[in-house]
Amino acid sequence: MERVITGQLLCYFVDNRLIDEAQHGFLKGLSSTSNLLYCVNDWTLSLQNRHGVTIIYIDFAKAFDTVSHDKLLYRLKRYGIDGNILLWLRNFLRDRTHCTRVGHCVSEFCDLLSGVIQGSNVDLYFLSRLLTNWLKYWESFMLQQKIFADYLKIYAEVLTNIDIVCFQLALDRLIAWCNDWQMQIAVNKCSMLCVGPMPITPTSKLEY
Repeated sequence: MERVITGQLLCYFVDNRLIDEAQHGFLKGLSSTSNLLYCVNDWTLSLQNRHGVTIIYIDFAKAFDTVSHDKLLYRLKRYGIDGNILLWLRNFLRDRTHCTRVGHCVSEFCDLLSGVIQGSNVDLYFLSRLLTNWLKYWESFMLQQKIFADYLKIYAEVLTNIDIVCFQLALDRLIAWCNDWQMQIAVNKCSMLCVGPMPITPTSKLEY
């Protein structure tokens, strides 16, 4: 049943062009390999023009465990998912509990208000939709991005101090989005890579 519903949702999103082209996860014909190939192609074009590229790799901390059910359902409704389908999805996520067991000791049961159901195709697709709905606004910052599930790469040619400011504003906007949607960034797993000639040093400016 999950596969049937996921298939119908996928057709709906594809037909209405609601899936951002930067998302390479859980989509037919796309994968981590296609993600890398698109990135390398963009970087190669910049290098041929003798321009350097600054790349930031971002990892969302425990993304599958922190997705708010209410906000996830709200986002789906904004995309036109309503009626019996939305009701089924709400019932699928609601009224779940969890507890912790250490040895022979078991904690009290608590309501599960966030996090996806591990192993469910429906939930994996939900997460990819929730994470990609904000990517389009980065076009105003002249940045490129590629994402696979909860792994994000953003990159741009950093040639002037203005480029650094735009890049930093984009990172600040990302932090604000994470706060609004109860997502956290695993800062210790994030990194920055500079490829090619760098007329300035972005590593001393960019913060996340």
